Formats: sequence, structure tokens, C-alpha cells
Amino acid sequence: MTLYKHISSFGDNFNSIRMHEDFVVIDLKIPINWEDQKIIASRGGKVQIKSGNKSSTHKLVSFFNMFTEDDCNVLVGEIEAVIKWNRDVEEKNHLLELKMIELRKLFSENEVGSLRKLNFDFETKTNLNEEKPGNMVPSGSLEGPEGNPTT
Repeated sequence: MTLYKHISSFGDNFNSIRMHEDFVVIDLKIPINWEDQKIIASRGGKVQIKSGNKSSTHKLVSFFNMFTEDDCNVLVGEIEAVIKWNRDVEEKNHLLELKMIELRKLFSENEVGSLRKLNFDFETKTNLNEEKPGNMVPSGSLEGPEGNPTT
């Protein structure tokens, strides 16, 4: 893949590319609410990441790795994974908003009896137990309270 195609895959988030000693650094300008460090960490921390300047809507994030062909490929793959994950979250949130509007309309226009029969069928099987970054509360070692749980 050419350098142009790699940079194009970052879309409007691409800010700059530079060398620093033995490292290649790719800077992205991403929305302030996007996950970046958690995504990289959940994928094994194959690249380094450093947050820079922030505004009220965006932040500048530097992704870096050693300047070898293999490490550059890893760097690009990790950046694409961060972008894809966050864009998927944005699309899911948008779809949720649209479906909530549809449901509100459906509930306001139909009787309770017909709403009781409402079912949701998915065309594809979903694995709701699959762990994704930021979707699960981490397990801990906290013990529950002592005593009778019914009082």
C-alpha cells in the first residue's frame, strides 16, 4: 500500500507525519470523546501514544513506533483500529438515537395490547458476552457486604 493510501485511510483525522530519532510519528486530530489509549492497550500496546494539545472539541494525539517496515505496518494498523472502533461507536450511537425516535413514535401511535406483542429479531446472531474496549466494567476483588442481604 502506498503512503497516500495509508494517509487517506485516516480521513480527516490525519494531521501530520514526522520522524523523531528512530521513530516515525503520526499525529491525528480526533474528537475529544474518542477512546485512544484504551483501544491501543486492549490490543496489546504494540505502539506508543501521547496526547497533545486539546480544544473543547478535539485533541491532538501522536502515535509512534520504530521506523522499520514491519513496525510502520503495525503503526498504521493500530491507528486504523482506533479510528474504526470510534467511528463504529459513533454510528451505533446515531442508530440508537434513530431507533429511539422510531420506538417513541411506535409507542405513541399504538395500543398497549399490540405493544406487548412487540418483538425484536436480529438478522445476524449477536454475541452480547463478547468483550470490547470500554464496554465492560472490569472485574474486581471487592467483596459484598456482610449480613443478611434481605434487610
